Amino acid sequence: MKRISTWLALRCKEAVFQQFLGVSDERTAVRAVRAMCDVKSRREIDTSKVAQHLFHQMIRLPYSTYLTEKENQDATF
Repeated sequence: MKRISTWLALRCKEAVFQQFLGVSDERTAVRAVRAMCDVKSRREIDTSKVAQHLFHQMIRLPYSTYLTEKENQDATF
């Protein structure tokens, strides 16, 4: 599996991920991710089991649901 920090670095640049987080730019997305995972650096998520758990519960799973719901909404229009 790729490193979580790499995945997050890519996602934080994406407008859809920023919308999911409720932020307007990459810098704010990075800050939000760090706060949600209780880390000072996204790289810490790769080594901290607690941060990984927070990532999966607060970001990965909800983001996956968000994308699915967004696809379903887009398909109805």
